[in-house]
Amino acid sequence: MNTAALDPAAVAVRDAACDALIASLSAEAGEAADPEAIAAFSRELFEKYFAVSQMKKEPAEQAAAKIAKMVAKQARKEFAIQPAAAAAPEPAPAPAAAEGPAGTVNGKSGGIDRKILNVLTEVSAFFGEPVTILSGQRSKPQQANALYTNWQSHLRRGKDNAWLAKNEKLRVQLDELKQQKAKDAFVELLNKKADWSALSNHIDGNEVDLAANTDPNVVAAIATCLNHQSGRNSEGARVHHFDNSRVVWPITESTRAKWKKGD
Repeated sequence: MNTAALDPAAVAVRDAACDALIASLSAEAGEAADPEAIAAFSRELFEKYFAVSQMKKEPAEQAAAKIAKMVAKQARKEFAIQPAAAAAPEPAPAPAAAEGPAGTVNGKSGGIDRKILNVLTEVSAFFGEPVTILSGQRSKPQQANALYTNWQSHLRRGKDNAWLAKNEKLRVQLDELKQQKAKDAFVELLNKKADWSALSNHIDGNEVDLAANTDPNVVAAIATCLNHQSGRNSEGARVHHFDNSRVVWPITESTRAKWKKGD
């Protein structure tokens, strides 16, 4: 698909929406479908539909939201993916404060560290809008699958994972298995050699990812209380990472005074 004529800002909106959709579909599919096949199928459709929308001069964000629903429907049919809405809902965290409006945390909140959820809930209450977790706690099989799937893309053959970068011998061994497309051996080696809690904060529920298009004011507020980084996650989506390696809880008034609502 030729994207040379597309506005760079529109392309960024398209890619963020597409990445978030692929991560969501892959999580819904679990091990029932090949994540690489889901990603290739979804990205091709998304880019095709988006190019048409831009020829019609549709606003990029409006087009991306509409196309995400269309592609999700077709991908679920293609790969027999059960929609997330049909699954048992995850329990919502209790409001952190007894006074004021209650905040809401949606998405993958199960298994997440309570202090992280408390921060997200208070920020949600302050802004009067839900905070949605795109990626939360991952099982070891889910993390291994995400590493294998995205090994050669944004993970740069494992070099963008801090723990693997410090364990070069293991990274090289994993890389050789990836080049051989030996997925079972790749996962087996991870299970044998990896320090899972160091490999990813998601394993123990100590990190959450929010979508890249989350309200910047919400992101800035959360960042006053949790460690924050931007980039891609192991599932391939552009996200804001928040972990509890630095946490402010309870939230002080001086911290809350830094939070700014939009006009």
